[in-house]
Amino acid sequence: MKELSAFLDEKIDSLFPKLVEIRRELHMYPELSNAEFQTTERINGWLKEFGIAPIPSGLKTGTAAEVTGKEQGPTIALRSDIDALPIQEASDLPFRSKIDGVSHMCGHDVHTTIALGAGIVLQSLRDILPGNVRILFQPAEETEGGAVSVIEQGLLEGVKSIIGLHNSPDLPTGTIGIKEGFFMASCDDFTITIKGKGGHAALPENTIDPIVIGSAVVSQLQTIVSRTVPAKESAVVSIGAFQAGATNNVIPDQAILKGTVRTSNEEVRQKIYRTFKNVVTNTVTAHGGEVEIDYQFLIPAVVNDPKITEVVRSAAVSIVGEEQTLLAESTMGGEDFSYYQKEVPGCYVWLGSRNEEKGIIHGLHHPEFMVDEEAIKIGVKWMVLSAFRLLQ
Repeated sequence: MKELSAFLDEKIDSLFPKLVEIRRELHMYPELSNAEFQTTERINGWLKEFGIAPIPSGLKTGTAAEVTGKEQGPTIALRSDIDALPIQEASDLPFRSKIDGVSHMCGHDVHTTIALGAGIVLQSLRDILPGNVRILFQPAEETEGGAVSVIEQGLLEGVKSIIGLHNSPDLPTGTIGIKEGFFMASCDDFTITIKGKGGHAALPENTIDPIVIGSAVVSQLQTIVSRTVPAKESAVVSIGAFQAGATNNVIPDQAILKGTVRTSNEEVRQKIYRTFKNVVTNTVTAHGGEVEIDYQFLIPAVVNDPKITEVVRSAAVSIVGEEQTLLAESTMGGEDFSYYQKEVPGCYVWLGSRNEEKGIIHGLHHPEFMVDEEAIKIGVKWMVLSAFRLLQ
């Protein structure tokens, strides 16, 4: 492995200018979820340029490829995401987005570049590769359906394990954040429509006030986590919208509440759902109103497999050292990498991308967000070394 590590340093250093060129082209021409047509063409073109054949996928956007080792062995997968955000970039960089109102303010251009770079390096090492590495360039991570579409097209068939990464502006370049078990939360959305009886605000006794009922619902929902979820678990129930009425002297007929639920595991997720329905229904009924609940189960929690985590952590230590391999904190943000983990064991990690000396300090989805390109080298080496160790 020491000889492999030295070879990787030399190979990735020589490849780095090309990877920067690729990343900047992707950055200049971002595309929104499920509309990544040119991005897909570009990725396929680069794959072919380096002798890596794309896999016929059946995907509308997004693509996949496989590096086949000459030594027989299992197949593992590397996952990247390729879509951009509906955000106007606020930078004066020479490679800033040329698409009005669309930009890579989450760093998926970097993720794509890292996966492509890993594929290029692995292709050059296929004579000693003890198995196969499938590379997934997933569409639509920022919205819904991207990971599901990849799975539905059979691109995870035969895969024994999967790894992925996300750049982290909270961690400095040169670090990797890893944690086994609960890593990122499940994400569910809900809409509550409360139906009352409208009337004049001066005569509330003749109405069934949906605003008062809605206020009671909001208050009661805040007790769900504190009174039904064990303290050792993580959960959030938040209201993001409360829409009712249009003027100051009329009590409306209905109120609409919208919000999100985040949980650390499936057991807590289902418990909150059951409690949520009971709390909302009983509160509205007690006040004389009627209610419709639209509760959408969206993304499961990201839960890192202990064995896979141990392997990729060892790879990280070999690359950045023990002190720079950090114990990552769990987050209540969501990631559809979790769908893959429902199918095969996997691990998702944070790749440090902050560099205060270069002014790279803004968080994800900020109009001035940027990734330190030096993180690309570390990401490529981590993916390649992890792939070898997982295959072995």
